[in-house]
Amino acid sequence: MGKNSGKNKIEWGSKSFELRRSRGSENSPKAIDKDTTMFILMSQEVKDEGNKLFQSKDYEGAMLNYEKAIKLLPRNHIDVSHLRSNMAACYMQLGINEFPRAIHECNLALEVAPKYSKALLKRARCYEALNQLDLALNDVRTVLKLEPNNFMAAEIEGRVKTAIKKKYFCR
Repeated sequence: MGKNSGKNKIEWGSKSFELRRSRGSENSPKAIDKDTTMFILMSQEVKDEGNKLFQSKDYEGAMLNYEKAIKLLPRNHIDVSHLRSNMAACYMQLGINEFPRAIHECNLALEVAPKYSKALLKRARCYEALNQLDLALNDVRTVLKLEPNNFMAAEIEGRVKTAIKKKYFCR
């Protein structure tokens, strides 16, 4: 028998993926579970299809794909936060009446990745549109602490500060 190089190949569809197993026993938490890896790969393909639907402005179809992709992933996988953020973008495209749902999706994304600036900015834009200015300002300030040169956060912060001044000083 040959020496185990710690690599495995997985074939899925027309793609072949090489996996590296961590050192240690098969029961090690760092060891790659082939089934989990397969589900992650499947999730990526479903997400890609959702992204195509989003680009073609089929937001409901995109959301269905993102939901399917989420179900294929481990609960705290980083892609869950990206998919939830994508779902928030879909809700935002559907109009201001759907902004509370977009905020909910951002909240779910931030449960997995609390410093995910895209989700924070989407939520801030929703709060701004819903005139929940203090919450919007809080989110953009969080982003600016993490990324001081984030142009979008600075832009939103400026608009929100102006709106707050108008609200409290122009009565």
